[in-house]
Amino acid sequence: MGALEEVRDLAESVVRRRSLRLWDVELGGQPGRMILRVFVEADGGIDLDTVAEVSEELSRALDLHDPIAGRYTLEVSSPGLERTLRTPDHFSSSVGRRAVVKTSQRLVGNSHRVEGVIAAADEGEVQLETDQGNVELPYDVIKSARTVFEWE
Repeated sequence: MGALEEVRDLAESVVRRRSLRLWDVELGGQPGRMILRVFVEADGGIDLDTVAEVSEELSRALDLHDPIAGRYTLEVSSPGLERTLRTPDHFSSSVGRRAVVKTSQRLVGNSHRVEGVIAAADEGEVQLETDQGNVELPYDVIKSARTVFEWE
């Protein structure tokens, strides 16, 4: 098991005990300046006290298991209103929300960018309702995607 998978498992156990959901785990930066970002969510949102408690508990677990070599900074937060979509679960839990998807191939209107409402998502593809009609996007052509917050 790699370091990121071990961190994900530790984070999953911490958030599950608090009836939260783990949205994503990212490890980035440069050697000596690594940043471990853990995104958690809950129905109705998440408050700063809960974020601080998760951060403390996860920090202790990371110190105990030490899955990441070297120094790093731990950041725990909510994924926000405009959240990055990486996995089929991210897309399926965002059905009904507006999203912007950048693709590796030119698709709609000869563009690498597709914007629309997520109509459906399964293990193989996501379907967006766009102004040009429904567009089916296999995950292997998606370079990046995020939801778009709309003021009502």
